[in-house]
Amino acid sequence: MKKYSQDELAVFLRYSGVFSACEQAEIDYILSQIKTYHYKNETVIAHREDIGDQVRFVIKGSLNVVATSLDGKEVRFPPIGPHRWMGWMSCFDSQALSHDWVATAKSDVIVISGAVIRKLCENNPDLYPRVMAEINRQFKLLMNWTEFVSLHSLNARVRMLINILSQISATPMDDKPGWLQVDVTQEHLASFLNLSRQTANKLLVELEKDGYISIGYRKILINADKLPSLTNQS
Repeated sequence: MKKYSQDELAVFLRYSGVFSACEQAEIDYILSQIKTYHYKNETVIAHREDIGDQVRFVIKGSLNVVATSLDGKEVRFPPIGPHRWMGWMSCFDSQALSHDWVATAKSDVIVISGAVIRKLCENNPDLYPRVMAEINRQFKLLMNWTEFVSLHSLNARVRMLINILSQISATPMDDKPGWLQVDVTQEHLASFLNLSRQTANKLLVELEKDGYISIGYRKILINADKLPSLTNQS
């Protein structure tokens, strides 16, 4: 695993509205408590019924929420991609997780314990609204996704999936300006939509024909310039 410098870790902290508001002494404290992990293979990093109590940042790779029904059926939610923080609510809620957190192969992840987050907020109460803003943003995305899966047509559902992937999973492509890349398999895309792979692929191919996306091997490219019209048609 690459060893990240303190300067690199400090840059990663700035991707959060919470840490970007911290004083230097607080940043130094956080850096002293950070742990980094590399996952060579796909790995369950937190099991349902575990107590979360951590925030995580994806340096590379992605993190997936995976729910499993009583009959063993696995459903994945759109992944958390590089340069994004997640897990804020678990730092203030001691209830057990209702799902697994799974790191994809070749992922690097930062972990900060809930105790560190709570201490920061206790010493600097101005951070609480920023934490709430992070939670609210992720909650709104979840509610939007739940609404579309439950109430809208398959075409609208796949368009909303692309929109959500652009927000929480994608990274800009240096070699293809105006495009975003999401590293994901077609099998997992079908799981996000709770559809068969054949049905999901048919819907995605239609979007590809219209120039909204480009489907590759274990990845999907999103045309950022066309996202507004994609959302409007949802």
